[in-house]
This record gives sequence, C-alpha cells and structure tokens, in this order.
Amino acid sequence: MNKSRKLSIYERNQLLKYSLQEADLLTKGDLPVEYLTGFVEFKNLEFKINRNVLIPRVETEELVDLMKNFVNSLEEKISYLEVGVGSGVISLSFLDFLLKSHKKNFLVEKFLLADISSEALSVAKENLFRLFPKKLPFLVEFLISDLLNDLSKQKFNLIAANLPYIPSSLMMNLDKSVKDYEPNLALDGGEDGFVLIAELIDQIIDGDFLSQNGKIFLEVHESHTIDFLKKKYPQILQKFLIKEIKDQFRRHRFLILQKL
Repeated sequence: MNKSRKLSIYERNQLLKYSLQEADLLTKGDLPVEYLTGFVEFKNLEFKINRNVLIPRVETEELVDLMKNFVNSLEEKISYLEVGVGSGVISLSFLDFLLKSHKKNFLVEKFLLADISSEALSVAKENLFRLFPKKLPFLVEFLISDLLNDLSKQKFNLIAANLPYIPSSLMMNLDKSVKDYEPNLALDGGEDGFVLIAELIDQIIDGDFLSQNGKIFLEVHESHTIDFLKKKYPQILQKFLIKEIKDQFRRHRFLILQKL
C-alpha cells in the first residue's frame, strides 16, 4: 500500500461514485484514479478510458469551446477531421454539441476520426456507441492512420488535433502518475515537442486538406508560442494567420491556424 499517497477530494469522490474503496487505489502505487474506475467526465459526458489512451485534462474542454464558437459562425456544411483522437473526448463532445444545438441546424458533410493506435480507436468507437446509441443523422468514420499518411485526398473546414506535445527532455519531469501509467505514444512530442504537430501541418499544406475558409485547432505545449514558431518553424507563419490563446490557468495552450 502506498502510505505516502494522500488522496484528493476528487479522487475520493470518484472512488465513491464507482463503489470502490480508498484501499483499492492506495494499493496501486501512483495509478490515476481514472484508470482504476475506467471512466472520466469531460464536458458533462462520461467517457470510458483505459491505459491505451491519455486521461483528458480539463483545459482540453476549452479547445472544444473554441471549435463550437467557430462553427457557430460557419456558413457552410461542416467537414470535420480530428487527428490523434485517443478516447474521442474532443470529437464526441463536439458531436454532442452539434446534435443538441438549438441555435442552428448544423449540416455535417464529413466527420472523420483518425489515430495511429487501433487500441485507441477501439476506445473511441466504444464511447461513440455508448454515448449515442440512437442512429445519428450523419456517418462518423474512423481511420487508422499515421497522421494523414493513410488519408485520401479531401478537404475539411475544421481540423482538430491534440497531438503529443511534451518535449522529450521534459518527459522525466512529469509526475509519476503520468510518465509511469499514461501512454508514451500520446505524450512525447519529440525534441521540441512540436515535431508531430509540424509534420501534421506540413501534410495539411502539401495535401491541400484545409478549405479556404477552414481553421486548424491545436492544443500545444506552453512553449509553443508564435515567437517559438518564428525561430523554429517560420514556414508555418508564411502560410497561416495564427492566433494563440491561453487556457483558464493563464498558460499558453492553443493555436488556431487559418490560411493567409
């Protein structure tokens, strides 16, 4: 038993919710409570998770809000893509918004969820069927793909991605509950943390995947500012107008890219 571990109020409440005892968690080292219960709440929805997927952070809910604001002003059918879908919390929370919105009858042309991990996509599929058991008004597609390598040529007006963004040198500094239990595949973003994100942006440019009025919504590391891009990835600034946004904790967290 991990006698040095002090459970938070949140952890205790999660254990009570799923009829578990404190000892059930304290005997698991630094295991996050979400992996013990198998569930996490995100945007007022209950998602199933396991150790094949990252535990979603509360900040990521703000990425969904940014996407919602964008489509509220969009005057065309929604053609949506998420790359690195994990458990599906971003896309399925966004889908929930589209289905429940009373302000606008959203027309969805495409809704595609891609991930390199078949295990992660299995979790996302299970969450889709759990949360939306009734027939949907449009098709939700899943694709196993290394970024966009396996994606046929098509255009999207909303591309979302919360790819691994932790610089490799900082991986050992993460809490044990993160580095010892969450999938490295979903955390390590390479030397500067932006390697996969930059590759995705290059693929979007080279494959012309983004429509003229479309936007790319990215969650990034706090070091990935516009000044960082100017120094290391100036070619991106030559192609996109970029807006940087802080999260609720006043940390730089999101980039929104639009074609120049």
